[in-house]
Amino acid sequence: GQMVMTSIIEEKSNRVLEIVVSSVKPTSLMLGKIVGIGMVAVTQILIWAVLLGACSAWLVPLIASMPGEGADPELIGALGQLSDPGFILSLLGYAILFFIGGYLFYSSIFAAVGSAVDNIQDASQLASVATLPIIVSIIASMSVLQNPGSTLAFWLSVIPFTSPCAMMSRLPFGVPVGEILLSLAVLYASFLGMIWVCAKIYRVGIFMYGKKPTFTEILRWTRYK
Repeated sequence: GQMVMTSIIEEKSNRVLEIVVSSVKPTSLMLGKIVGIGMVAVTQILIWAVLLGACSAWLVPLIASMPGEGADPELIGALGQLSDPGFILSLLGYAILFFIGGYLFYSSIFAAVGSAVDNIQDASQLASVATLPIIVSIIASMSVLQNPGSTLAFWLSVIPFTSPCAMMSRLPFGVPVGEILLSLAVLYASFLGMIWVCAKIYRVGIFMYGKKPTFTEILRWTRYK
């Protein structure tokens, strides 16, 4: 999301967006920026998947087979799960789905912020709107790890601002498929709503220069037709 915001600010300061937007709709331009940078991140995750798959196939079984007295049963069980290719593949599959949903949701906010300002310094205050929920979700995930079946953990894994982190924290402990599908449905539906709102800000913000807009002004942009 920060990369999306920085890229848009650079293009806006160079007046590149004014040329490109003459032949492309602002919404399409914003989505292209988000998807392009997102593919880089997905490629990185796939590289991690290959490395984790190699560890799951060779390294983890080797560690699990080492003799040891007084070994922790929970640790042995965890190593057994990590040596199960089906479990690893399902976990990585969900990780990609939640990453894409969370990335699309948050990067649309960062894209709107980048279009509304002229430089990185002005963007820092507005970016806190997107950064604060991410920090909260990371902290909340620590609580989820302590009690993954609690009511708090359930709601944190449904609310789109926290669900990518919270649900991934719960998945290794076993989560009903219905809850996973509900979380994904809410996350992607929220992205569609967020992209609609942020596109309204983006199409106005890319032509605004000279001063940092207030939150009230940005909210007013969302009502422009």
